[in-house]
Amino acid sequence: MAMQQIALLLLLLAAAHGLSVAVSPTPIINTTCAALAHSPNVTVHVDYEFCVRALSADPASSSATDARGLAAAAASLTVANLTSTEHIIADLVHNLGRCLTDYREINGMVRHALDDIRGGRGADASEKLLQVAKANAPAWYDLILIEGDAKRNPIDQENHNADFLSVIASGIAELMLHSHG
Repeated sequence: MAMQQIALLLLLLAAAHGLSVAVSPTPIINTTCAALAHSPNVTVHVDYEFCVRALSADPASSSATDARGLAAAAASLTVANLTSTEHIIADLVHNLGRCLTDYREINGMVRHALDDIRGGRGADASEKLLQVAKANAPAWYDLILIEGDAKRNPIDQENHNADFLSVIASGIAELMLHSHG
């Protein structure tokens, strides 16, 4: 059942992005989607093309003989989509939680390095900042998030900035250390 839902979601995504789906719409799908797109009695506007592509890609919709069958098929598609989205969100939250824990630790190290810089302890600051820069943690978080179920990283730019800034801070601390030594 799960594989069927995944295959169906892939077909729906292809249909939603204008890729051709080889199934022809049935007359009930055409009529129902036209009614949804043009009826003043429908509260939420439905895009006719999307409706036809989405329902035509679903075998249950294509075999429906009346509005009740189409409604059940559309509701089933909605459940499959929401279930898939829940799974992606849960994975994203889990992975972002891992990133958050490590970012807090890294932030603490950089704050201590800042205190060391302000206190004239350049060697200590340099060591801490070098550890942060060498850890390259933001790149790991990119990988964790991209390889997760979401297949995207919502904090991509922030990760790159953190990586570049940590390398800059580490380099400057090293320059300071060598200029005093």
